[in-house]
Amino acid sequence: MSSPDPGSFRDPASRVVLDGDRVLRLLDDRGLADWRALAGSDFFASAVADGRLIAATELEDPPAGSAGALEHPRLSFISYPYEWTFSMLKDAALLQLDLLKDALTAGITIKDATPYNIQFVQGKPVFIDIGSFELYRAGEPWIGYRQFTRQFLFPLLLRAWIGVPFQPWLRGDIEGPTPAQMASLLGGRKRFNTGALFHVRLQARMEARMSDQAVREDLKSAGFTPELILANVKKLRSLVASLEWEHGENGWSEYGSCTHVGRDRDTKSEFLGSAIEHFQPKRVLDLGANDGHFSTIAARAGAETVAVDSDEAVLDDLYRRSSGLSLGIALSDLANPSPAQGWAGKERSALTDRARPDLVIAYGLIHHLIYAASVPPREVVTWLRSFDCPVVVEFVSPGDEMVAKLVGNKLSHELHADREEAPFRSLLGEMFETTHEMALTSGTRILFSLRPR
Repeated sequence: MSSPDPGSFRDPASRVVLDGDRVLRLLDDRGLADWRALAGSDFFASAVADGRLIAATELEDPPAGSAGALEHPRLSFISYPYEWTFSMLKDAALLQLDLLKDALTAGITIKDATPYNIQFVQGKPVFIDIGSFELYRAGEPWIGYRQFTRQFLFPLLLRAWIGVPFQPWLRGDIEGPTPAQMASLLGGRKRFNTGALFHVRLQARMEARMSDQAVREDLKSAGFTPELILANVKKLRSLVASLEWEHGENGWSEYGSCTHVGRDRDTKSEFLGSAIEHFQPKRVLDLGANDGHFSTIAARAGAETVAVDSDEAVLDDLYRRSSGLSLGIALSDLANPSPAQGWAGKERSALTDRARPDLVIAYGLIHHLIYAASVPPREVVTWLRSFDCPVVVEFVSPGDEMVAKLVGNKLSHELHADREEAPFRSLLGEMFETTHEMALTSGTRILFSLRPR
């Protein structure tokens, strides 16, 4: 039985419904006409062939109540812009502009310009909202311009120019920073690109004196042409392409140089490989993935893998190395993961609801939750059990050198019970069956392969 996708309700001409493993797009008369114009263009065939645009097949017998319907391939993992790294958002912005440029040459425009219309497949951005394409009407401006600046350009400027992460902002305000907010943040700093400041200041003035409808009518009366839109797109593309984020050596970007990483990595890789061979997972979730070494092992073994970490620098590097791999990336603090939000609390589902794995990797993770985030060990094990699938986990004892760094100035009575090996084993035994275990050479770390009871 089909059910509406809770994130697809804003466009009455094009609604997505889920029917088991099938993804259907239901069109009204207007949506069907726009689709057929798009489908008949050379632009559509070319964009699908080169992987920039999701494939779509029109159904001969559409569901009742729709003028037409399309079927799309089902993506294994959906991510949101507040879970993307800088390079991911930048590549998505460039894709949006390139598709608009190519569509305009075919007499078609894109009415939306939101990163929520883009997903990542095999390490590359893919535009998934076929319903955003419509025939270009003479004199119309690019209606998506303002949305592009707020949800693409301004967040990129926050990171590249000011050094402020854009993800918390987009998670807190789905529409992105307003022009007035950006103008306030940038101030009168003349060292910034004057072209970019134009986009900020012009919109701030327009926002102060006009409604959205007034802006649209005012621009339309100015006699917009596709050539003017293309000129603006060209300038925007040049600006976006020039933006860089120099993340340097922050967070865990130097993780690979830690003593225990080089000492244990081969053993942990072999242990994971054995677990993958034993459980044969189709979908793997790597929690606390760091540089993605173990995520990559799972992806190369044929599993659709999602790497989750809170360090943007290491995930940005991983993204740049993920081309051709079935490897999704999600930037999220596992002590405070992306929640369900948006309309009715369902429009954007929680991270753990989108990534439902057949195997969880939890290397180098639970001691950070227990000691740095002060999550009780029982809560951590219960959380791992909630995935209802096998788990490969690394236990780190209180005597480990890394734990000494994590506890900082905490006194022993300020730490949770059950953190020692014996009580932790007891917790595991309540909820899991141990299929295999291995002590690492340090004497303070143990690997467990677990099956849920």
